[in-house]
Amino acid sequence: MNYEYYKIFYYVGKHKNITRAAADLFSSQPAVTRAIQNLEAELGCRLFVRTKNGVEFTHDGGKLYEYISAAHSQIVKGEEEISRSNSVENGTVYIAATVTALRCYLFDILDDFHLNKFPKVKFKINTGSTNNCINQLKSGIADLAFVSTPYSNTKELNVSVIKQFNDVLIGGSKFEELKDKVLPLEELRSYPVVGLRSHMQLRQFIDSYLSEKGLSVTPDIEVDSADLLVPMIRHNFGLGFVPYDMARKAIEKGEVFKIGIDRELPARQICIISDPHHPHTNASRELYRTVLNKTIT
Repeated sequence: MNYEYYKIFYYVGKHKNITRAAADLFSSQPAVTRAIQNLEAELGCRLFVRTKNGVEFTHDGGKLYEYISAAHSQIVKGEEEISRSNSVENGTVYIAATVTALRCYLFDILDDFHLNKFPKVKFKINTGSTNNCINQLKSGIADLAFVSTPYSNTKELNVSVIKQFNDVLIGGSKFEELKDKVLPLEELRSYPVVGLRSHMQLRQFIDSYLSEKGLSVTPDIEVDSADLLVPMIRHNFGLGFVPYDMARKAIEKGEVFKIGIDRELPARQICIISDPHHPHTNASRELYRTVLNKTIT
């Protein structure tokens, strides 16, 4: 196995351009091209196809890149950790988090951890869906994942509940007739609804809950981030379910209001997840301990 070939493959895949990869590697374009050809010969498959602007992955190349990029991330993490002092103060924490976990919990804990305890600690945060965050953790890209329930695919991972929260139904000024009233869930279908895309955890949670009640509501507008729900609802595109902590400021400002419903949604949880099979930085271990020592609210 020639590890240099995989390094070259990583940079070509990162840039989708052989010339830019060669510049990063302080090599020549022909040398990079030969390395990719040699790797393809060793593996017995094509990894890239040429395009007008550079190269694109083949199916096999894309699959290989998922593994190589994860390995590269681990190497970089190791280099950065070793190049610094072993103290917590100079470390880096790699975090994967859902928008809900960020807005409803993580910002506050990072305020305390970073500003009051370890101001020199660096954070590298990737956001995504719950399943995406868990996959980043398993691949070693992230040290810790902060996600909201429901979730799956956590076998062999360490999972701890760190906060409980509720989703509420909110509306904008166009729907003021619903203020101070209790809306039967059956009547939700009479109003336009803003929701997340069908593959996202909050949407699946709400769909599952409504289905248990014999109901089905299809959003009129779908968005791909929980951060977009409150702005869309504030602009009167429809009613929508949102984690209360994400809607609280808009409710307090009078931009939206909470709508009572006859059957409240079950509480959900925010969890911290770690993978015992991957090494952690000293800083990430300290953050993990700090989080677990906090009282669950």
